[in-house]
Amino acid sequence: MVEKKYTPMMMHYIKLKEENPDSILFYRLGDFYEMFFEDAKIASQELNLVLTGRSAGVEEKVPMCGIPYHAANSYIQRLVKKGYKVAICEQLSDPSQSKGLVDRGIIKIITPGTYMDSALDEKQTNYMASVSVSSFEIVVIYCELSTGELKYQTLERSLVSLQKAVMEQHVSEVVLPMSFDKRWLNAFEEMDSILVSLQKKASLDSEDEKLLPLNPSENLINAFSLLMAYLKETQKQHIDHFMPMESMDMEKVLVMDFETKNHLELTSSHSTSAKAESLWSFMDRCQSAMGSRLLKRWIEMPLIDVNEIIKRQKAVKTLTEDFLLRENLKEHLVYVYDMERLASRMAYGNASPRDVLQLVATLEHAKPILNLAANIEGWSEFQNVNDCHELYEMIQGAIVDNPPLTLKEGGVFNDGYNAQLDQIRMIAKQGKDFILELEAKERERTQVKSLKIGYNRVFGYYIEVRNGNLSAIKDEFGYVPKQTLANATRFITQELKEKEDQILHAQEEKVKLEQALFDDLLSKIKENLFDLHTCAKALATIDVFVSLSLLASDKGYVCPEFHAESSIDIVEGKHPILDDRMKKKKYVSNDWKMNKDETIQLITGPNMGGKSTYMRQNALLVIMAQMGSFIPCKKAVMPIFDRIFTRIGASDDILTGKSTFMVEMMEANIALRYATKHSLILFDEIGRGTATYDGMALAQAMLEYIDEAIQAKTLFSTHYHELTDMEQEHPSMHNVHVDVREKKEEIEFRYRIVEGKADKSYGINVARLAHLPKVVLDRAKQLLNEYENRDDTKGYQPSLFVMDPVQPEKSELLQRLQQLDIDSMTPREALDCLYELKKLSNEID
Repeated sequence: MVEKKYTPMMMHYIKLKEENPDSILFYRLGDFYEMFFEDAKIASQELNLVLTGRSAGVEEKVPMCGIPYHAANSYIQRLVKKGYKVAICEQLSDPSQSKGLVDRGIIKIITPGTYMDSALDEKQTNYMASVSVSSFEIVVIYCELSTGELKYQTLERSLVSLQKAVMEQHVSEVVLPMSFDKRWLNAFEEMDSILVSLQKKASLDSEDEKLLPLNPSENLINAFSLLMAYLKETQKQHIDHFMPMESMDMEKVLVMDFETKNHLELTSSHSTSAKAESLWSFMDRCQSAMGSRLLKRWIEMPLIDVNEIIKRQKAVKTLTEDFLLRENLKEHLVYVYDMERLASRMAYGNASPRDVLQLVATLEHAKPILNLAANIEGWSEFQNVNDCHELYEMIQGAIVDNPPLTLKEGGVFNDGYNAQLDQIRMIAKQGKDFILELEAKERERTQVKSLKIGYNRVFGYYIEVRNGNLSAIKDEFGYVPKQTLANATRFITQELKEKEDQILHAQEEKVKLEQALFDDLLSKIKENLFDLHTCAKALATIDVFVSLSLLASDKGYVCPEFHAESSIDIVEGKHPILDDRMKKKKYVSNDWKMNKDETIQLITGPNMGGKSTYMRQNALLVIMAQMGSFIPCKKAVMPIFDRIFTRIGASDDILTGKSTFMVEMMEANIALRYATKHSLILFDEIGRGTATYDGMALAQAMLEYIDEAIQAKTLFSTHYHELTDMEQEHPSMHNVHVDVREKKEEIEFRYRIVEGKADKSYGINVARLAHLPKVVLDRAKQLLNEYENRDDTKGYQPSLFVMDPVQPEKSELLQRLQQLDIDSMTPREALDCLYELKKLSNEID
């Protein structure tokens, strides 16, 4: 490409592109960002832009497309969401002052993990991760650039563990060392949702070392130096708004792996319905985005320290019972903006005047919120939080009420904020007043009422006279023609040019001074960064407590109790989301009772009877209880669980080529390997993915292992009715089933869990509800009778049925519908026809 004789500008573009081959290069030319060659082709396709060509000193035109620079953010966001990196090349010198080629350079590389524009989904986190692998373990550091959060965890040396960890944290970009294992690298590159970036090793700055915990391992230091080197390379500046690094101490929280969180739909729903909700979206009544993010963290990482849980419960109880305190806090929290991200943007240097206004509004309400929160039982630490009121006093009143989006035109600061700025503004205003006075004087002198004085960047100030009035312009007026238009002529005068320099200089000085004042304002804010983040954390915690108390108060939830024993006693527990959704039809509650000697509940009954819902419901109640929330039930006494394992639903893992049964066995293996007697295991129809006897044998062996070796509380649903006999040999196993009423081959689901085992599966009855062809149902019923009455083990039964491939009645119904002339029917005829069609439909069923 470079061998051809391109223009100097294009040669410079090619040089920058070669230095950043993995980024789409936005090259600033005037008021546009232009893309060339392959970047232009990619951008035109991804952004629906017109692909054109540009002469670049060679015979053929270079592919090109462009976007207005002022609209670049939306285009960058779209590219970053698709997993691209965008390198921003700006003009570093004033084109009007430059001789020859304008000086240009890359000021920033925006990647999926470093994107922190205000358009970012405010309730979602955007983590990037760096990884260091040693002989025995893996260290992963998670960085949220928009909030300044740093956290790390240590994993066993396993590719699967690493992949699950980054998926669990919803990482958008992972930074790996150049020496990273090629096989592992290929596995990461196949993960569509994560961008992989390779980075050379670099030493860690002494300033950054302060962010590390005490006595960090060499592996942790390597991962952090990798991250900071990558950020320095892409952001073209040192990142100094990070908070000290925190450990993701999994020993202090209820552990759930990626599959468990996914099965339970904690933070995202599997359903495509517009009304679908996750537990997070259902519980989220926070007023601020940072409160919503903290609530999500509490849901994903419930506590196992009973004292800390009770501390949260007391706070929720205080706000549930004290209506006035809760409402007063809520009124103030409405005015709280995303203080975490605001503070980080100001420290990072990409904040706008409106961001400062939002911070001022937040700090105005921080003091009363913290004062009110001092009345929340058990949270005396709110009294020790710096409310940043001194900073508020310093910055409030600085910015005008409705500031411009950028500092380009000035007009950001209030009058009286800075004496020098006020003086320059006065000079600029006098100049503008002079222009207005001059325009009035020239109209009077020339007697041309339509004469006007205008301004543009090329010619500066000018006097414009329409062509029809040109005869009124006399030589003694001193008008010098400057530009001829189709219907007017533009002139300048000596007086106008002399004043122009003064006006433009004042405007230039005003903008330059406002930029300096704004930078100084951000520096003052940056000095208070630690206190701002501490205050933000306190406000987010209060916001979550108010949200949980609103939920508890509105829904009538109760405070769960915890004990050191292993028995469970939940009376009339409900699935929180389903209970709320079924407003017209009362949701059927269920008890969950297991004594201290009871290990396994064997749950039988037909599909659609509510087995899976019952299991998920109990897991959600545990999660809500251990995160400090009240829960939907009449009474709850339970132990503290250390982990939750699930094997629910059936799905293939197409990417790794694993079948449903293989996925099932792998998830079951994790539970059998890592569960303790303090864990909760949910197994839904284990063994259904293979032959009947294989599946039954595996299910029984797993039940025996859990009962004898692990003794974890287990909810085990199954269609293998033979397994219910295990209750006789294993006193710690207990049979329950979903209640179903049968009448004339019709079944009614009661959605109630009752004692004992189910007497039959009702599979054919469920198939009838699904309107399977009658001939299929009849044949199935015949086969079932034969299976139930025979003594041998022969599985296949030869068919004597003749199964028609068509359903004449259905064809007749469709025919009748197609033949209807609806427009010519009277209301009475339409009603009679509807009855007739319904009768025909019932005959088909």
